Amino acid sequence: MILTRRLQKRVSTLHGPVLTHWSIILVSSLIAFSIVIIGALFYTRARDTMQGAIRARLQDIATAAALSIDGDLLDAIQGPLDMATPEFKHLVDLLQQIQNLPDIRFAYILRKTDNPSLLAFVADADALRPPRELDVNGNGALERDEMPGYPGEFYDVTDIPLLQGKAFRESTADMTPTVDQWGPLISGYAPIRRGNNGQATAVLGVDMKADEFYTVSQSIFSPLALLFVFAIALMVAGFVAVYAEERQMRMLRKIDNERSGLLRLTFHQIGEPLTIMKWSLETLRSEFYSPELRKLVEDHVYCMDEGLGRLNSIIDTLQLAEKVDLNTIEYVRASTSLRAVIDNAINEWESSLARRGQRIVVEMAEPDVVMQLDATFIGIVLRQLLMNAIDYSDDNAVILLRVRSDRRIVRLSVEDHGCGIPAKDLERLFVKYHRASNAHLKKPDGNGLGLYITKGIVEKAGGRIWVESEEGEGTTVTFTLPMG
Repeated sequence: MILTRRLQKRVSTLHGPVLTHWSIILVSSLIAFSIVIIGALFYTRARDTMQGAIRARLQDIATAAALSIDGDLLDAIQGPLDMATPEFKHLVDLLQQIQNLPDIRFAYILRKTDNPSLLAFVADADALRPPRELDVNGNGALERDEMPGYPGEFYDVTDIPLLQGKAFRESTADMTPTVDQWGPLISGYAPIRRGNNGQATAVLGVDMKADEFYTVSQSIFSPLALLFVFAIALMVAGFVAVYAEERQMRMLRKIDNERSGLLRLTFHQIGEPLTIMKWSLETLRSEFYSPELRKLVEDHVYCMDEGLGRLNSIIDTLQLAEKVDLNTIEYVRASTSLRAVIDNAINEWESSLARRGQRIVVEMAEPDVVMQLDATFIGIVLRQLLMNAIDYSDDNAVILLRVRSDRRIVRLSVEDHGCGIPAKDLERLFVKYHRASNAHLKKPDGNGLGLYITKGIVEKAGGRIWVESEEGEGTTVTFTLPMG
């Protein structure tokens, strides 16, 4: 039992890394997600900073240009007839110089009126261009959005709050695109003041088309940069996952080697005392004693035999479990009588059946089935399933072993009407060292390796195994084997 507990403790560490695979995935995902979020925040912050710098540039251009325009000059421009005056031509020349700056599409002047939502147009950079230059779409006619403005035309600024007050007090710029008859635009504004008293009489507007604004603002931090950050995040997360997995695999191999070494040492050290005990028992059996002493010796010899049998069984079980763990079972198929394998397994428990008054009934549709199998390992499976049925059934119980076959597979079932298994334990019956919660009531000294080993052998043989049970009613364990 001490050995079993030590091995349970050691082997439990082997299953730990398997459970942490989800932790590796989670940590890697969190790292990738964090990098993407940081990259997105950096991208957004950089874009906002760039857009702020462009707005500041528009505002600076408008401010510098507004200082070069005397508000008193605008008094001479009131209507379309004034477009022929030198003052208007000079004003348009100034606006064209502004419009020729990089990324600037429009430059214009709007005069204040008594209605804050209605401004009067004064001039823009395109006011004196010939119609063929204004015909942007080249259809030979000027569309509404291609026609120049004329002095004195009213301009509705209801949707542009900055032009309703703030732009006449200080230089400013739009935070978001505004839409007018020329489409979506980002604009910077600055007041034009009179030279004699500094009073703001008009506003100079400088426009950049919204699509160009976003192109310029994202020219350094494009979506490709964000995609690059995402790719880097995946690479980092992948590296972390691979590194963690590799580290766990090294740990798993180390623990595996330590466990194998511990088992080999255990088998070696237990084997020698077992040999000594067997030799001593044989010696005791061969001596002659008085009837009273012989009875005492025989009782003790029986108990020692029982203990040796259990130790041998523990060693054999641990060795088989080790082979299942390492997938080193050498399953060798040969043409074999299935009935012979079954009879040998039943004969193994003949004394136990007689002692408890139990019977094993074999039901086979055919007298025998000759098939390709490994008699040694299939015998182990049958002995284990029959032992469970014997141990967990009442005295005088009948245990049924059914065999059904077709051209492809053989199905073997061991059915008892014993204590049964609680439903909550069924899904973990084949887990190493796991026992049903009520198993100790019938068999206190089980190790939870029997069904684990049978499952490993059956799957190595190319079959499958499952359990059907109801607590208090009994259990049926069924496994299949391929015919070939």
